[in-house]
Amino acid sequence: MRRVIDRDEGELISYVRGRPGTTALALREVGDAAAALGALRSAAAALRRMPHPDVPADSLVSWASALPGDAGPVLHIDMQDHFAYARRVVHAVLDALDAAGLDGRLEPVHPPVPPFEYDADADIVTGATFLEALDRRGLPPAFPDGFPVPGGAVLVIAQRARDGTWEHAAWRRDRPFADFPESLGRFGCELEPAEAADLLVRATGMTRHLFRHPAGTGSVSTYHEYEPPAGPSRWYVSVVWRPAS
Repeated sequence: MRRVIDRDEGELISYVRGRPGTTALALREVGDAAAALGALRSAAAALRRMPHPDVPADSLVSWASALPGDAGPVLHIDMQDHFAYARRVVHAVLDALDAAGLDGRLEPVHPPVPPFEYDADADIVTGATFLEALDRRGLPPAFPDGFPVPGGAVLVIAQRARDGTWEHAAWRRDRPFADFPESLGRFGCELEPAEAADLLVRATGMTRHLFRHPAGTGSVSTYHEYEPPAGPSRWYVSVVWRPAS
């Protein structure tokens, strides 16, 4: 009789629906680790071939990859904000694993408590993973010495690109960050205005600058929460830093 991977399907669907951009599914208690990794890579390939219902030329997921883990291989999935298709994604993964005839259990990977106060409104960068630790300054480690941390603000995002080439930090406070680009200028950044998406400009008042610095390049965006009926009460600044090679 064909083996079926042990799982709690409802738990998996609920997890993917709640974390569509940062899904991680681990295959635990596996007898053959190499076969398990191969099966998860087949599942990742199946997800990448899955067309988006609204745009068939595009994939439903923007990224899917299986990687070895300390306690078994892990399937990482980024389906951006397409949480409505969580059930479809979970079924595709389970079908691939069941077809491989493996033992083991598929379960969600719950990340450790982040070293920042997560705010979904500040999570505007794709292609990144959350940092599990900050440096002694309370910053992503690639940010240069002397980087001007905005005053009176709370760090709400700290991320690194999946390829390791840049890091992202965002802060929130109860007043605008209109002065922060000037702080970057005093730090030695040469700023150049850049266009933000028209929808974001209308909904959040976003302004964006690209910058160059002897230690690296990047961008800075200032914006507020999506406009509520009473007007915004939370403002954000987002910095992407790419160290000089």
